[in-house]
Amino acid sequence: MSAASTPPRPGEPGHRDRTYAAYFARISEGLLSSGDEPVTFERVVRRAVQIVPGCDEGAITVARRRRDAVPAAATAPELELLEQLLDDGGGPSWSGTDSGMLLSDDLRHERRWPGWAAAAVDQGFRSVLAIRLQTEAEDIGALRLYSRRSRAFTDDALDVAEIYATHAATALNQAHLVTGLRTALESRHEIGVAQGILAMRYEISHEQAFELLRRYSSRTNTKLRDVARIVVTTRALPEDDTAPG
Repeated sequence: MSAASTPPRPGEPGHRDRTYAAYFARISEGLLSSGDEPVTFERVVRRAVQIVPGCDEGAITVARRRRDAVPAAATAPELELLEQLLDDGGGPSWSGTDSGMLLSDDLRHERRWPGWAAAAVDQGFRSVLAIRLQTEAEDIGALRLYSRRSRAFTDDALDVAEIYATHAATALNQAHLVTGLRTALESRHEIGVAQGILAMRYEISHEQAFELLRRYSSRTNTKLRDVARIVVTTRALPEDDTAPG
């Protein structure tokens, strides 16, 4: 484990603030080093387990419009069941609360989510810390940190986790934007190639070729980029009756 794996604990308050700022700047740089979104989820949750005192395992769920939470990454297989159970309204989620952090010091005596807590105890966990991942523009999801000990998360651990979550949310948001931009650029390129193929095959203009792609996309209820991919692969539209006479 590198020297940057655990947060510094200097004694003098001003020095502590400066050291923490520098430390988390390095953490943020590491999280942002990959533009691939799934890898970033994995990196975020693994790094959280490394740096938050008392944490043994971690998981991330992401917010979706039609569901409260969708599992995105976990450091242990047993967490997958617990994260799936959150869809049923149990566990440390934010339904009915505006809090950005939820803590259970002893899951054996947890009354807020008894069913979920019992499942967590069965998997060997005794405490959990859940932190909302959000930016000013987006509610990304949640980072949940698990410990096999009761009262594992001290006040210092809560401070570290909260600061880390802010950097993690920024990294995840950027990864989402980069992934979306990359997809848009790749789609644009593929559509352009498909236009060129159809223009040559049917001896039409690029504008007419685009209209051909759009019309086929609308008629078959297929995304334009998927139609373009078919054309690039097969060198023609699947049905020649859509082509100009």
